Amino acid sequence: MSGVDLIVDRLSRLVHDEIAAIGAGKLETVRELYPQKLALMQELEASADRVEKHLAEGGSDARKLQDKLQALQVLLQKDHELLERMTAATGRVAKELARIRDRHSLGGLYESSGSLRNSDVPKAQQVDQSI
Repeated sequence: MSGVDLIVDRLSRLVHDEIAAIGAGKLETVRELYPQKLALMQELEASADRVEKHLAEGGSDARKLQDKLQALQVLLQKDHELLERMTAATGRVAKELARIRDRHSLGGLYESSGSLRNSDVPKAQQVDQSI
């Protein structure tokens, strides 16, 4: 059963590293870890029958594996929650950037009162590059 133990251990370490990377704002590291995490999760899924059989047998090894799987589940839940928050935050930032771009776009010029200038006024050809 050591093969499954190794998979669980490697996946736990990788998810822990991903959580740390999210916390540190290292999004590139998160992106780099994803293929490894996916491969390990697929390996674990492929071993599901062996895991269930081993857990059904009982004993101290089965309890250890059960504990490792529960710890992995907690890590995966935390990772999932952090990734969801990160995705939501990224969406909010993208929306804000779009709003700022629209505000500073060449869609029209506005008077100091906030009303759109007449169309007979030539539009400025400058682009605000501070964004």
